[in-house]
Amino acid sequence: MSQLHSAMALPVVVVALAFTLGAVLVTWLDRGHAALLRARWVLGAGLIAQVVLGAIVYRGGARPTEMLHLLYGLAVLGVLPLASSFAAEAPPRARSGVMLVAGLVVMLLVWRLLSTG
Repeated sequence: MSQLHSAMALPVVVVALAFTLGAVLVTWLDRGHAALLRARWVLGAGLIAQVVLGAIVYRGGARPTEMLHLLYGLAVLGVLPLASSFAAEAPPRARSGVMLVAGLVVMLLVWRLLSTG
């Protein structure tokens, strides 16, 4: 299970990068906002899957090299819901801008997760 958790890290990084680049385009072009909000669910699902796999690995006895890994793993789960609630009433372009910032935060947290794993 530990190997699966490690193997899934790269696809999550790729999805986070694609989401963030998509958010840049949507914010800049001021169109495609609905697609960006749907893509948020894909990224969220990948993050949840990684956290669940990580919990299974942790329960199985394997521990990360740094315990901060656990904190970052929990923090990354809150970024997208927090950003979504923060921008719920905002106009589409501003909402996409918030998703852009959320994508950057997710990418930073995922980078830290990779370095503390």
